[in-house]
Amino acid sequence: MSNVKLLDCTLRDGGYINNWDFTPEQISSVISNLTKAGIDYIEIGYLTSIFNAVNGSQFQTIESASCFLPEDRKQSKFLIMVDVSQFDMETLFCRTADTLDGIRVVFYKRQIEQAYIACEKIVEMGYDLFLQPMVTIDYSLQEFEELIRRFYERYHPYTISIVDSFGCMVKSELLEFIEVLEKIISKDIKIGFHGHDNMQLAQINALSLFDYENGHEFIIDASVNGIGRGAGNLYTELIAHYCNIRHKGQYNLDCILQVVSEVTEPISRTNKWGYSPYFMLTALRRAHPNFATYLLANHDLSVSDFAEYLRYIPANMLTKCTKPYVEKRYLQFIGKEKTTAD
Repeated sequence: MSNVKLLDCTLRDGGYINNWDFTPEQISSVISNLTKAGIDYIEIGYLTSIFNAVNGSQFQTIESASCFLPEDRKQSKFLIMVDVSQFDMETLFCRTADTLDGIRVVFYKRQIEQAYIACEKIVEMGYDLFLQPMVTIDYSLQEFEELIRRFYERYHPYTISIVDSFGCMVKSELLEFIEVLEKIISKDIKIGFHGHDNMQLAQINALSLFDYENGHEFIIDASVNGIGRGAGNLYTELIAHYCNIRHKGQYNLDCILQVVSEVTEPISRTNKWGYSPYFMLTALRRAHPNFATYLLANHDLSVSDFAEYLRYIPANMLTKCTKPYVEKRYLQFIGKEKTTAD
């Protein structure tokens, strides 16, 4: 038996590429084909209640999301992600045989208290709890240990993930966070890993987990064609192929490639993602990739100029990225450059 299972987040993380504007046919194609492919966990989008209108794989209720679930789930579990600042937990209703199986709670370090309250409701309603502390490298090992002890002792999550939001985590750092988890959580709790590919480390880190034997099951995030924010994610088809080599044909690649044909390849003709030296630079600075996304949408900067711009961002602001702030710092940056040139 493999100690590694796969979680596909095409419909959720891929939504950063097309504003979650997947058609019902595309959503059905992803869910149906990945279920037939044998993917263990399928994340079907975001749960949000702060918008009056939502696109494709954004859902305002568990009921509307659950309408896309197949009658025959085979061995797959179906999940949705909730941002603790974007959903009213009081509107959540109980898990049934017809609903999604689990909820992934994503939160930044500054949102720990909100996440703690949100988890209470999720567990109370009977859903499997998947804990996703964003930008895990933002925590010292001691802070991470304190976080895990607090949530573990109260909620006993189904899975706790290490989240490389900026695509900059190296193998030794990943293993340090795993060692913290090993000290605290029982063997029935799974350890997740979500890696972005800014420095093309997602697959390197993921493959290291296949040889790591600690009694825990690992759940590795991936998306079809690597679709996802910025540089994108680990490729579902590639990690599934590796699993097949290691564990004798666990996943059906033809079904995954059907998703490439019907969904991700058509999207890629008008919406781009993947490795870029700009995203590599944000990873080097351990900065939010939206510094590149927001800035390059409105300005034409060389790679060298962008590297200099990032050096102009204060260290305490590298993980805090909004469009107004990016633009404000850019205007200050070019003013500084002109002053220097003069």
